[in-house]
Amino acid sequence: MSDRQFVKLMRLQARFIGLLLRYLFLRIRYVQLHIHYYLLKAVGAALIEAVKIETFIKTLSKEDRLALAALVVVSIFFLARIMLIRL
Repeated sequence: MSDRQFVKLMRLQARFIGLLLRYLFLRIRYVQLHIHYYLLKAVGAALIEAVKIETFIKTLSKEDRLALAALVVVSIFFLARIMLIRL
């Protein structure tokens, strides 16, 4: 095998490895972009639900708001206690 053929073969192998690495990088980036897309969709849906809940809370009377706040506080308290017990 002459030196020229060897150098040509090494160039082809280096090019192949470079293309393979680029392909792997693009596949990883593709998956990352899909994850970002679905996270943005989830955040948008959560924002819409938050606006719906806010308009619902505004329609409640003062006593109903206090009852709802008490329920939320108690549920958060119990979740915090459960988390502390598990630690």
